[in-house]
Amino acid sequence: TKRIVNTIGFEIHDDEMDFYLELTRYVEDQSLRAAADNSPRGRAVGFTMAMLQRRFSSSLYAARRSLERMKARREEILRDPEAYRQKLIQNRLPDNFEDLTDEEQQSIIESLEDVVITYDPNELRVDIANLSRLIEQAKQLEAREIESKIVRLKDVLTTQGVFSDPKMKLLIFTEHKDTLDYLVGDGKDGRPLGKLLEWGLNTTQIHGGLKVGDRNTIGSRIFAEREFKESAQVLVATEAAG
Repeated sequence: TKRIVNTIGFEIHDDEMDFYLELTRYVEDQSLRAAADNSPRGRAVGFTMAMLQRRFSSSLYAARRSLERMKARREEILRDPEAYRQKLIQNRLPDNFEDLTDEEQQSIIESLEDVVITYDPNELRVDIANLSRLIEQAKQLEAREIESKIVRLKDVLTTQGVFSDPKMKLLIFTEHKDTLDYLVGDGKDGRPLGKLLEWGLNTTQIHGGLKVGDRNTIGSRIFAEREFKESAQVLVATEAAG
């Protein structure tokens, strides 16, 4: 089988650039405050801020999901800060983070998103307001379907004949599970209906949360590999499939 690997470039413009600049300002402000707090808490917040921009480079949806989780945690803290202090453990980034599966990394990232620099109610309200604004901005961009990466992806699939030739196979790798859901989610349990499904493509997926399984076990890695060989036109995978 002839395999052709391409890296496709793209640029962000206009409203999407405005969102990126707003996100960058938020990240820079939080990072400066985290740098002044030389503690595991400060380092956790600093890491979360760095991951926010990495997630935006993966997809707008992945960045939005992080923002939504951060907002929800801050609202919980605001409701009962003392209870949060009692249950909070000292989060830190493991030295072998890059060697972990994508599912393990995602779990750690989500736990670090819980961490805040301060429990001060006034500052938490300001943070929640900033996150709410960014979330709404991201939702509006998603609804308008103007995200550069997704527009470019659809354009490439069209020009390469993926829509017109169901026998053509396509393998897409993505760094984050949220982006995988954005592309091939089933619309259940809080997951979106994936863009590739909306476009009418037959898809399957592999990520770190799948068990190895076998050829007949639905929802396993080996079953997904079989699907891709026999029926699915597109396989979307995180690094777990590498």
